[in-house]
Amino acid sequence: MKTTSLLLILLLINGCVGARLSSGPNTSPLIKHEDLTSVGVAATVDDRESEKVGTIGAATITVRKSDLANVVGNYLIKYINEKVGLNVERVQMNETGSIKLAASKNKVNRIIILTIKTLNMFSLDALLQPVDVNLTLELRILGEGGDEIYRRTVTAHYAKRIKIPVIEKNTGELVESVAKEALRQYSKDQDLKKIIAKFKYGTFGGTLAKLF
Repeated sequence: MKTTSLLLILLLINGCVGARLSSGPNTSPLIKHEDLTSVGVAATVDDRESEKVGTIGAATITVRKSDLANVVGNYLIKYINEKVGLNVERVQMNETGSIKLAASKNKVNRIIILTIKTLNMFSLDALLQPVDVNLTLELRILGEGGDEIYRRTVTAHYAKRIKIPVIEKNTGELVESVAKEALRQYSKDQDLKKIIAKFKYGTFGGTLAKLF
């Protein structure tokens, strides 16, 4: 009887729920490697056609572009600066031309662009089945001459049951979890590891890259 009542409550939920995301890790105090100069700038661009990402029960879920770009971008910088050991500055730009201008202003010649392609979320009821979340990202790296030296698209999946009623916080946690899962895929990419080695160690990185 209790389960039936909860299902009815969920199915009667109508309207729109905006996922409440945190800003992710604070990038300002992240490790700065004093023995390394800044190697580039990174920008996150949200290319989704709509901020509506799907439904949970009868509720339509939305994720603001600015919120998603912010949290994904901050996790990217955390990975690059703290985990990988590079100094990369994040810029709040949406156009490639503007990003290149920012790189020039910062006197760096490498550009990292992470584009959010799609974000989808769905569950028929969220009580009897998990909420499925899928996120597609595209990572591009431009080298010293502005030529593209890396491009890869990944799609991450995350699923979890959430408490009802569907609220901003629990949907936001789902989005952050799938974002971290997508970035983990890049952390395992052998081609990306080779590029990072060259960024860190210059020509010597070419030798080190063979170890990956």
